Amino acid sequence: MEKRALLAFALSLLVLVLWQSFYGGLTRKPRNPAPESDHTVPTDSSATVQPAPSASPTPRAAQAPIDPVPLESLPKEQLDLSKKPYDAWVVETPLYTARIAGTGGRLESFQLKRHRVAADEGSPPMEMISTRASGYLPGAVDLLHHPDWQTSLLPFSSDAPKTIRLDGAEKHSITFSAEIPGEVRIEKVFVFSAETYSIDLETRVVNLSGENLAEQLGISFYAAPFGTASEENGYNTSQLTRLSQGTLEDYKPKDLMKKAPTFEPPLTWVGYQNNYFLQALVPVGEGGYRVVPRLLNESSGLVQIAYVTDPFQVGTGGVHTVPLRLYFGPKELSRLEAAGHQLQRAVDFGWFTFLAKPALQLLKWLYNYLGNYGLAIIVLTVFIKLLFWPLTHKSFKSMQMMKKIQPKMAQIREKYKDDREKLNQELMMLYRTYKINPLGGCLPLVLQIPVFFALYRMLYGAIELRHQPFCLWINDLTAPDRLPVGFQIPYLGGLPVLTLLMGASMFVQQKMTPASGDPRQEKIMLMLPVVFTVFFINFPSGLVLYWLVNNILSIVQQYWINRQAS
Repeated sequence: MEKRALLAFALSLLVLVLWQSFYGGLTRKPRNPAPESDHTVPTDSSATVQPAPSASPTPRAAQAPIDPVPLESLPKEQLDLSKKPYDAWVVETPLYTARIAGTGGRLESFQLKRHRVAADEGSPPMEMISTRASGYLPGAVDLLHHPDWQTSLLPFSSDAPKTIRLDGAEKHSITFSAEIPGEVRIEKVFVFSAETYSIDLETRVVNLSGENLAEQLGISFYAAPFGTASEENGYNTSQLTRLSQGTLEDYKPKDLMKKAPTFEPPLTWVGYQNNYFLQALVPVGEGGYRVVPRLLNESSGLVQIAYVTDPFQVGTGGVHTVPLRLYFGPKELSRLEAAGHQLQRAVDFGWFTFLAKPALQLLKWLYNYLGNYGLAIIVLTVFIKLLFWPLTHKSFKSMQMMKKIQPKMAQIREKYKDDREKLNQELMMLYRTYKINPLGGCLPLVLQIPVFFALYRMLYGAIELRHQPFCLWINDLTAPDRLPVGFQIPYLGGLPVLTLLMGASMFVQQKMTPASGDPRQEKIMLMLPVVFTVFFINFPSGLVLYWLVNNILSIVQQYWINRQAS
């Protein structure tokens, strides 16, 4: 029974590993099919974005319904910033350096000062505008009923200084404007803060003509995978996510290829993210908009996220205002919570998030005292092992007792092999005689499975561990451990020392575990260390470290119990 319980636990882990390999883990509620759409934006929405008071109110007779623009015709215009010099404005804060291009008035760069592209000290800062090289820059504003005006490519100007430095609780707004003379002026107001990765963006459409302006606004944001093709895998995939009415839904590129969905309000936020970073669009208004994501390039993973308003009218001299909030930054719980709008929901460790988040907080608390996340993982593993020590002790002792009565059980099975009812009665009597609970070895393991899965996901996806060194050659706890040996090992590159030690410790643990008496089961159990070593080869070194320390503590506990029993 106990061996079968161990096998069940091991196979459960194996299933999780295979699931992670193909689907990236147990993360969200299954995505509902996208609602059928005729690719048009309805005009009879119950909630609409209200324009600011117009200098000249629009006559009632002009409030006729306006035909919406078909969503498949949304513009997707890129900037070519290499042809000629252009104006740019730079905002420096302790957290990031942002750069806004005058051409289009769009965010050209957003570099994180506390996060690098790679673990090397000389690596450049992490760039959150992952579409920068392609020219598809976020913040493009289009007047959909006048595509010939090409407002997303207009040169925007501002009276603000070209370089702005913020510190402390300071905030600063920058207003950009561009005009189609005699027709319309587009104003963009960016509000930056020194203490958060959030940006407030207010877009204004000012009617300069002598007649009512019937219009519909599209504000496009662009995203692409944060890492290289080799870094994009089932464990750390860049994908689209939305939070609506408390439910998270993921959309991988293949989902967007099948059919472009249309996200209806209410929407808490729509984001593009991987394990560590998030670009989020937060609609501030209650309604009067749709968010339309589209996959523009399958090979590069380029995604357009268009915020499309309902059609509106603006009287002569009137203003129509659309407020949004943006987030470009790391998925640090404290930063996300401070930004509001439930952005902390982007940190999702699967079904056992309620266990993983407290474990992460404890890990961060330990790091504050130890100064090394590797040591913090070791101490956390010891703490969890002590927490479950009574349960595992009971499990091991039950296995020892089961081993002692194996000969008696074999005799009973042989004697009553043709009478199953009598066989079960005699086995239960044997258990009562020796005061053994046949589930004693299984239940403690079952109780530990949720904790293991929670730690598994947390150690895999916590940005706090990204690029954090442990010791010697291990300089990134979120990357596989590889010891350079002077030549390239096929498939591996370097030597996975930590993973091999983990496999060896698992083998020792299996050898010390009481035998079940079934030779086939024993062979299977001895093969598991080999299987797990292969699967752990490309796992983050932080996760391998946890599993290695857990195995060593289990060996110590098993040795102590075996010595007491002898």
